[in-house]
Amino acid sequence: MTLPNRFEFPIAKAQYLFSRTTEPGKGGDKRKFWQEVMEFQSPEAIRETILAEVSLDMLQPQSQNEQGQLYRAYIQVTGASGISRRIRTVWIVLFNEDIARFVTAVPDRSGGL
Repeated sequence: MTLPNRFEFPIAKAQYLFSRTTEPGKGGDKRKFWQEVMEFQSPEAIRETILAEVSLDMLQPQSQNEQGQLYRAYIQVTGASGISRRIRTVWIVLFNEDIARFVTAVPDRSGGL
């Protein structure tokens, strides 16, 4: 297993968090959480906040898939709303690489406020 030495978080991934909605009963509504609950005003703000809170030593191995090793890191995020939530971030390190690439970020159901 190759340990990552840096993060990669393309703005397109933050745009996904900022705009993705789901059908009722099909999982969480990312747009509603990040925009309405946390009151982030842009994908750039979400990206900057996550990168400011996460560090390489926080990464915990989660599982492996056909592309690489998945990691998770739990961070505390406070939105413009003043609400603070524990967030589970997921990262992947592709085989034969050492870059932790952002996959997603969701509220940690066990983390609470």
